[in-house]
Amino acid sequence: MRVYVLLAEGFEEIEALTPVDYLRRVGVEVLTLSCGQSLSVCGAHKISVVADMMVDEALNCDASVDGVVVPGGMPGAANIGQCVAAGKLICSMMREGKVVAALCAAPVVALARLGVLKGRKFTCYPSMELQIEKWGGEGWQEAVAGSLYTGNRVEVDGNLFTAAGPGTAEEFSLILAREFAGEQAATQLAASALFR
Repeated sequence: MRVYVLLAEGFEEIEALTPVDYLRRVGVEVLTLSCGQSLSVCGAHKISVVADMMVDEALNCDASVDGVVVPGGMPGAANIGQCVAAGKLICSMMREGKVVAALCAAPVVALARLGVLKGRKFTCYPSMELQIEKWGGEGWQEAVAGSLYTGNRVEVDGNLFTAAGPGTAEEFSLILAREFAGEQAATQLAASALFR
């Protein structure tokens, strides 16, 4: 199993690094991808991370990929949303039925305009659902047609996994661990991490 985690300047550190940590603990290969000009990416709270590769490199990589995680944080989610290569990667994952996972502002800010929410249940940071028109672009109504904001902490609809914010990152990451590594691995992870 291989999963990409997108990083752009201003990303929410907890939402990006908790999935990286939890998925690696259950044996999933996780690669962080920079959506900026450098492998070094600074988060919303001034924590810098050195990404494994540039997102453009990942697009040209022949390796099989099982999913992509899009953390929130501002302006991180907006920067991911403006990254053409990130958009291509997310759309490719969605088309192929691979996991597309997004937290906090990212479902609205980075995914809405791509049509990823269309006909799907999703959650996001409270009140961000009211900003779909702002972030959805010109054809926003078509891009989100039939979508339903649930307000849940975590929402799973087929291959779309969404979460409400930093406080849901651990729960969200455990669900991803279960998806990619199975029930037994996720149960062992929850026990070893003292998950409540």
